[in-house]
Amino acid sequence: MMPDTPRQNTRPFVDFQNVWLAYNDELLAQNNFAVEDISLQVGLGEFIAIVGPSGCGKSTFMKLTTGLKMPSKGTIHVDGSPVTGPLKISGMAFQAPSLLPWRTTIDNVLLPLEIVEPYRSNFKAKRKEYEERASKLLQSVGLGGYEKNFLGSSQAACSSVRVFAVP
Repeated sequence: MMPDTPRQNTRPFVDFQNVWLAYNDELLAQNNFAVEDISLQVGLGEFIAIVGPSGCGKSTFMKLTTGLKMPSKGTIHVDGSPVTGPLKISGMAFQAPSLLPWRTTIDNVLLPLEIVEPYRSNFKAKRKEYEERASKLLQSVGLGGYEKNFLGSSQAACSSVRVFAVP
């Protein structure tokens, strides 16, 4: 068995340096933090798991990493660049699916491409291309053939596919 060797001369892909988060200014003024002093580096291609009970900060960590929440203190870098707002290279499927029941399955998958730039500007012109990609993804999770329906029982799978539909 080979001993673990530290990474040398490699820049981390995700780099948290002394990250603290208070959810609002009042809590910050009271030094009441939801996240305290996280320092963590994750290399490109490295796999980590964050586990813990409900309410321990797993989703908050992901929101910080993707720029959906900004730290109160400390710095976060992804791919060498500081995180200053939502990252376009990331997607997130939440525990509670956020699908729209009046839209078909494929229309729910395509929603981010319809409303988020830079995809929104070209959505009508590229809709067929986006639909083909979405259909392949839906098929990969067992939802092939259900593109024109809304499946309440498959919301989690549909939400996951929506993350991967963005090129």
